[in-house]
Amino acid sequence: MMRCMRCLARKEDGFITIFLLVITLIVMLSLITMVVGVALGAYKLAWATYMWFGEAANFSAANANMMGTMDNAPVRFQEAETKFILAFTQMTNTTFTGNQFAPGPGSPYPGPITLDSFTAVNPGDPIPYGTARQPGFMAAITVPVWGKSLPFIGPQYVTVPMRYFAPVKSTQLMR
Repeated sequence: MMRCMRCLARKEDGFITIFLLVITLIVMLSLITMVVGVALGAYKLAWATYMWFGEAANFSAANANMMGTMDNAPVRFQEAETKFILAFTQMTNTTFTGNQFAPGPGSPYPGPITLDSFTAVNPGDPIPYGTARQPGFMAAITVPVWGKSLPFIGPQYVTVPMRYFAPVKSTQLMR
């Protein structure tokens, strides 16, 4: 191996080859580092958003069951949806218009988060990974985790779809 490297280094062609090989390796390592950094940042943003998304959905489900009777929760669907939107907007530093959460100043999101659906779920209805055993609310959003503005095309995003089922919980206190 060393004999071959010395042979290439003695010739002018070998020197140019080794020089180009080193430059190519430096460029490739730099690009790999940048791609891994962007991927980890997008993963961190997606994970944090899913946690906020779940907490906002659980908050809206708990709010729908303020009276303590689980049968009354699906009736209060509109109030649950409003509380979900308010909680999620505060957690993500966004403003809600139409069906999108537009990022505000200082928000980590490159583009608007889309609220795909917010529905009431009854026992027996299909939910991700099974069927619902108790009433609750199913929410679905699409989150942009990385974005760039391309010339002549406009902003483009890498998005992650998310769904969450928040069951309505009830606790009875003993007297």
